[in-house]
Amino acid sequence: MAVLEATILFIILVIISNIISHYLVAIPTALIEISVGVIVALFLHIDIELQTDWFMLLFVAPLLYSDAKHFPKKELWELRTPIFANAILLVFLTTIAGGLLINVFIPQVSLPLAFALAAVLSPTDPVAVQGIAEQVKLPKKILTLISGESLINDASGLIAFKYALAAFLTGYFSLKQATGDFIYMTIIGIVIGYVINKLIYMIQRTLLRQGIQDVILHSSLQVMTPFVIFIAAELVHASGVIAVVVAGVMAIQQEPLFRGRFSEIKIVTNKLWDIIIYLLNGIVFVILGTTLPYAMRAAIIDPSISNGLLILYVLIVWVILMSIRTLWSYTYMWYDYLKSQKTMSLKPKFSVAVLTGLTGVRGAVTMAMVLSIPFFLPDGNVFQERYLIIFLASGVILVSLLVAVITLPIFTKQKKRLVLTGDEANPEPIDDLSDDTQLPEIEARKLITKQAIKSLKQDLTPENELIINDILQDLDKQLRFLYLDDDRTSNEIYYKLELEYRHLAADYETKKVCELLPMLNLPKKTEKNYLNMLYYKQRAHSSNINMMAHQYLYKIQKKTKRLIYQSILKKQSDSYQLDTIKKITTLEVNSSEATVNMLQTCQHHLDQSDRYFTVRYNILNQLMMEYQSKVHRLQHYHLVQEASYQELYQDYFLRALDEERGMIQTLLEKGLISNTMANQLRQGINYSETSFLQTNVED
Repeated sequence: MAVLEATILFIILVIISNIISHYLVAIPTALIEISVGVIVALFLHIDIELQTDWFMLLFVAPLLYSDAKHFPKKELWELRTPIFANAILLVFLTTIAGGLLINVFIPQVSLPLAFALAAVLSPTDPVAVQGIAEQVKLPKKILTLISGESLINDASGLIAFKYALAAFLTGYFSLKQATGDFIYMTIIGIVIGYVINKLIYMIQRTLLRQGIQDVILHSSLQVMTPFVIFIAAELVHASGVIAVVVAGVMAIQQEPLFRGRFSEIKIVTNKLWDIIIYLLNGIVFVILGTTLPYAMRAAIIDPSISNGLLILYVLIVWVILMSIRTLWSYTYMWYDYLKSQKTMSLKPKFSVAVLTGLTGVRGAVTMAMVLSIPFFLPDGNVFQERYLIIFLASGVILVSLLVAVITLPIFTKQKKRLVLTGDEANPEPIDDLSDDTQLPEIEARKLITKQAIKSLKQDLTPENELIINDILQDLDKQLRFLYLDDDRTSNEIYYKLELEYRHLAADYETKKVCELLPMLNLPKKTEKNYLNMLYYKQRAHSSNINMMAHQYLYKIQKKTKRLIYQSILKKQSDSYQLDTIKKITTLEVNSSEATVNMLQTCQHHLDQSDRYFTVRYNILNQLMMEYQSKVHRLQHYHLVQEASYQELYQDYFLRALDEERGMIQTLLEKGLISNTMANQLRQGINYSETSFLQTNVED
């Protein structure tokens, strides 16, 4: 497949995978992307030749640069020793000890080739590790350690793999040469990363001082930085991985260029990086999915070894690697404990070391390296063990991902979604969350309302202060009433009671409208359309309606509302138009006020000994506020008739509802609410939206 078509296809697959992930929140996006890649490879027969050089340049370089740029500077410096120990010593320990054990348990793999396999599997995947580390309840130092090592262990893993494979192919290995090459690649990589990053920084600063504030120019310079640095390092046979990581770390220490009047450059650059990282993260796993079937196929059909034995070998290799990592982590924890015994009261727990071992997920970097194994030996014979090594590496990648997904939430006793890629590059912080159980509906509603208030306050300006304050006042009232309830009522009871009162209010409003219509002498067509609109409003919050049906009803309601006003505007007389609109306004005000009075009566007759008295009281208050807000807008109809006011009010009100919908999705993806509750909360927002649009005369 041509590069252009493949690129477009991969981007489409990433988008599809992420859409699916927002519905199947229990499944990590990485696994969805891998599955989509496997399906496409099997049915469309797509075979990607994964070359290590271009894969490291196009994917690993920008991802590592971005991760290093956002890595906490203080934690990086405090844990510099263990991070480098994990990234270098642990990789070489895994290569040696893992190679020896693999050779013992899998006799088909010679010792030099076992070293190569252990080396290619020693680096943890920088894309997958970051998502895992953020989701599990590991100690802060261990979490930082795992994230930090993944930034630079690719370089040591590549070198170990290179010389182990060379030893197998040539039968010659020089420890002195390997050590010298590693030192050269590391030092020169550090120098190149530091120098080029400083040079690009000076160029940007000079351009800004000379008044060149081209947003596209500066954003392009930022985006091209990791590619330029990686290529420069590789040209002199240094480590491009080390170079881009150093450049990213140095970017943390540099004085910000884009402040104040250059904020547009910063915003555009950050958003551009968000898009790039979002796509690259996804494409990495889609490519991994497309390469797995072809990488494993030849080994599976090999008659010299059974498929069951192949799977057993994969599990053996994974257990070996996981055990080495766990023991290393446990040893480091004891070392840290003994070193700081005066300040650390709790002894290291082996369970935490096991969690650290489970986070050692392998990914596309391992796949790229193992596929670089040549097809032929130096003497021209076929490299028969190639497919076995590729199968074992591919199998370990899948096992490490699946085991992490299944076991980590169990070990950490969390019901949160385990994210393996950066679905949400910069998720909004959520306060007052429970770690172990899902939120009651009232607590979820509090968070949703808080998010809407926060969003509106960020948009507050002198020009829109009056409009936003009107909306904020209603939201503040809703929040206060929600805080009155301390019973933590179950979601089912709350929703059942709310639905009961909403049906009651909608039915009473319809009944009152039917009583008032004969006295207003409206045209028959207008009466019919108005009653239809009320019916759609009743259906908008039905417990049996799904999202597709709601969208259909919403379109019909808009069309009905348009018909009402078109039927009025068809008349040529301005006085007739004003009189009809005034009658409709009177109808809505009177029916709404009557509904408020009915709700007040219901509230007055509530039994205080009822277990759900507070909940019922709050629900009735919320409904009354909605109708009172509607009456207020109608009574000030002439004041808000200006198009600018109408447009702004609708814009901010609907924007607040969108923020609430976004918070519902965030809570769902974090495992804090169920799918059922999410749908119930969305239905409440849908009802608020239809109620608002009913009174919004500007279509």
